[in-house]
Amino acid sequence: MIDLKRELHVGASIGLFWAMTRAYSLVGDPTGELESTDDVLGFCRRLREIPVVSSRTGFRYSADYEICSAVLRSPDASAGIPEPRNPLEAILLGPMPPEDRIDPLLDAIIFKDGAEHSRIRKLVQPAFTHRVMQSWREATERVAGQLVDSFPTSGPVDLVQQWATPLPMAVICEILGVPFSERVTFSAWGDTLASGLDRARSLGHARAMEAAAVELTDYLAALLAERRRAPSDDLLSALAQVEVDGETLTDRDIVGTASFLLLAGFETTVNLLGSGTRVLLDHRNQLADVAADHSLIPGLVEESLRYVSPVQFTFRTALAPIDLPGGERLDERDTIVLMLVGANRDPRVFTDPDRFDIRRDNARRHLAFGFGVHHCLGAALARMEAEIAWRHLVERFPDTDAWQLAGDPVPTPGRMVRGLRSLPMTLGAAAHAAASA
Repeated sequence: MIDLKRELHVGASIGLFWAMTRAYSLVGDPTGELESTDDVLGFCRRLREIPVVSSRTGFRYSADYEICSAVLRSPDASAGIPEPRNPLEAILLGPMPPEDRIDPLLDAIIFKDGAEHSRIRKLVQPAFTHRVMQSWREATERVAGQLVDSFPTSGPVDLVQQWATPLPMAVICEILGVPFSERVTFSAWGDTLASGLDRARSLGHARAMEAAAVELTDYLAALLAERRRAPSDDLLSALAQVEVDGETLTDRDIVGTASFLLLAGFETTVNLLGSGTRVLLDHRNQLADVAADHSLIPGLVEESLRYVSPVQFTFRTALAPIDLPGGERLDERDTIVLMLVGANRDPRVFTDPDRFDIRRDNARRHLAFGFGVHHCLGAALARMEAEIAWRHLVERFPDTDAWQLAGDPVPTPGRMVRGLRSLPMTLGAAAHAAASA
């Protein structure tokens, strides 16, 4: 049954936000500029002229590396949805999900603060053991090999649709214990939710996202109930059985964590692989170097994370006053937009930051996975998937001079999460079939 009051609130929130951003873009306000610009890096360069820039919306903005890293590591910086301070903010933020529903974002560990965050992280961490990570590596090797072996030996291949997307989705499904027959549906839920991580673009989009969230969490709750009855060798079973100091995870904790792992572990890797490969095509010497020396691939992963920044920005709200470098200060309840893509190009940290260099000695200082207590739980998984995926690709198609675009790359439409929806390419002659682990 449709909740008319909620629908009106959602519609008003979306309409007001877009009306305000269009108006603000005309007067150079950062909230309006971010939503209207086709040059996010240029926007970030302008932002860095002042460490922290204020918007008429009340939000603060920064693309300064030291400011962004200081906020990310502050224990007083909340990653949750801020409480509205006035009726206008209440409309802009939109309604909270019903309390009886598990939300893939708000019930995830990344949106928890303080004692609640510490409790969940303490209980979740034991599930990410070396043995478990090794099984994930074996699954990633197997899937990556199967994917590149299935590519046509001549003609074009869409590296996003046939490689960058199915790899992390297959791995996350295997990690969670999702049956193979359900993976297409599971992938569709992930695509829908990821498409509006920053904000729904219309009321229809918001409805689709809410439906996907309900279906995903209901599915995972049912799968978790099954794993509690009959444990298997997967992450849901491990989370259901973990106990530390007499504490255990609730169903809500587990389903929220699993849902967010789908979003974070899937979308970041897809965008890293797609956009990173596109960048490599413009840096042929480095592409050839990677194909000839696989020890360069970890550097490729870190520099790609810095250079393409799959998550362009994130939000933090001050739970208490936060003193920042250079004398800046966030007052309690101030919300700041941290432009990670700008921080990762800060020339005071990264020499010649607009140059792509897989041998950059400090590339790993990037903020692509956040920093501090809310550092991405799936960072190790994303790094591992990218390293294995690129290695299998260059092993299977070693003549990188033959790698060519077969059409125009298609970007994703979002602002917060940026990448490619399509990357048509020809890869030349295939070598021997890749070995499966």
